[in-house]
Amino acid sequence: MKRALTILNETGDVTITWDAENDDRMLEIIAKKMKAGITFFLIEPRIGGLVAPDTSKPLKKVKDSLKHRALSMKDEDFEAMVSEGKAELVQTPAAPARTVRKAETAREVAAGESVGVRPMRGG
Repeated sequence: MKRALTILNETGDVTITWDAENDDRMLEIIAKKMKAGITFFLIEPRIGGLVAPDTSKPLKKVKDSLKHRALSMKDEDFEAMVSEGKAELVQTPAAPARTVRKAETAREVAAGESVGVRPMRGG
């Protein structure tokens, strides 16, 4: 079963998917993110809306990045999962996320689909 995690941030959203066999590795990353202040919300599955991004054509115009409203963000932990072949960056689903409840543990997040929200910061 595919798992999915979307991290919301100020420059766009990044969605990463992985298979159940990599739950333990993702569990470590999620626990680290929770300690850093990211709040995760378990959501109703929307995995059917995921489509791998078309990387065959580089972006030529900034407005093209808004077409799917999904941008990658640099994150060492997620980058390692992807480069190790244990996860994939995919287009963030167009279907709205419907929150089930706030996650209490990293294990809950690693076992399904979720959305992570960075802590608010003053300006």
